[in-house]
Amino acid sequence: MGENPRFWVAFSIMLLAFALFTIMSVWMTVQAHAEPMPAPPVVHITDDPGGNVGEYYRKYQALNAAGAEVHFHGLCASACGIILFKEFTAIHACADDGTIFGFHKPFEEHGGKINRSKSAVRDSRKLWTAWLAELPDPLRNYLRSVRVPSAAEGDEPNVMLMLPGKLLLPHCPMTVAAQ
Repeated sequence: MGENPRFWVAFSIMLLAFALFTIMSVWMTVQAHAEPMPAPPVVHITDDPGGNVGEYYRKYQALNAAGAEVHFHGLCASACGIILFKEFTAIHACADDGTIFGFHKPFEEHGGKINRSKSAVRDSRKLWTAWLAELPDPLRNYLRSVRVPSAAEGDEPNVMLMLPGKLLLPHCPMTVAAQ
């Protein structure tokens, strides 16, 4: 029996097949009993007028860490738009047909009055420049080429440059919340 090389080739192939079968069986059993990966959260943002930039930044950092999927419906204005920052790469954002993003330069407000001092204008411009640096190149280049309203420089605080969401984000799949 030891002198037949065909036997040993066939035996080796059978042994290898058995080993692969055993490994695959163990792997499939472990996978079948493993805890499923939790689905990333899906967040729907509808008609968000914005607010405090720091609060929105922290909110989007948490959504980014969770790998969230964010669906925009209606208006996303002011601080809401920082979702577009390049650093939030783990957020899968999309916009439905009616989504509009509103942009204005940042401003400082105290007791309902807008600070329009020279230092406030300078600070607003510095913050706007920093914000632009965080946006994707095409959007940054576009916003640099147009007039973006600035309450610190005399515009009313509710005046914004409006851009359709479909220019900035992929289209959202149809969802129950969007219907």
